[in-house]
Amino acid sequence: MKLHSDSIRKTVSALRNRIPGKPDNWIPVSEESSRRSLSAPSRRLCAVTDLGRCRRNNEDKYFLSPDCRLWIVADGMGGHAAGEVASALTIEAIAASMDSPGEQLPAAAHRVSAGDRLQNAFAAAQNLVLGHSLKDNRCQGMGSTAIAGFMDGEALYLCHVGDVRGYHWSEGQFSLVTNDHSLVWGLVRSGLMSPEEARFHSERGKVTQAIGSLKGIRPDLARLALKPRDRILLCSDGLWEELADRDICKIVGSEGSMRELASLLVDQANQAGGKDNITAVLYEHTAARAG
Repeated sequence: MKLHSDSIRKTVSALRNRIPGKPDNWIPVSEESSRRSLSAPSRRLCAVTDLGRCRRNNEDKYFLSPDCRLWIVADGMGGHAAGEVASALTIEAIAASMDSPGEQLPAAAHRVSAGDRLQNAFAAAQNLVLGHSLKDNRCQGMGSTAIAGFMDGEALYLCHVGDVRGYHWSEGQFSLVTNDHSLVWGLVRSGLMSPEEARFHSERGKVTQAIGSLKGIRPDLARLALKPRDRILLCSDGLWEELADRDICKIVGSEGSMRELASLLVDQANQAGGKDNITAVLYEHTAARAG
């Protein structure tokens, strides 16, 4: 599916007409239905998750911290309701750990970097999900992929496990920041397959890392220095498997609030097939205020 700029502008305009409040007088929004949940605490940050067109349960979860500095996307797996349990526990552990980092640190530590805090948070999630899986027969073998973004001044730290993704849009340039922990993406990194071929490969869903795995996890960590107007997208595989990066880029770089654009991303993924649950967190950076 190819997306054209005129079509994007018309769709964003239609979405804007359905949104209460003027664009320059933003009202925080929270929506909940049987198919979709959306949180937009500001024009510059929105999270949305959607059931998709083929699944009965939504095993994706998202989280936005009250101060809007921490964002998480988790995609659970495990059959029946176990995937929903795994993603919920993953969100719970990461959010709790990032909210109280001092409890996990030596008394001599004066300040721990945001990256270390995220690594500690993912370790806490691994312990919680694996422990629950081993204690409850109904949840045996469950796991979750996850990505978390944390703003520290002008720097964004991204930590992830599995095939959830982080993208960076800056001055018209769009790049994939993360590398999938999957068998197919290993072939891409080796030059044996193109990213576009990987999107349609029958084995693309086989991840090599997941929170709750008996083998443990080795999260990847990235740091980005953001400029005003830069945009960040965190998403589950239900989005990027349906839309090519060039089409995601066109939407992420369009004019509009993050609510309008995140909603459009999910709508387009559904129109392209919606074979999996779809989750997106979209953020636009502004310069940090002095003092």
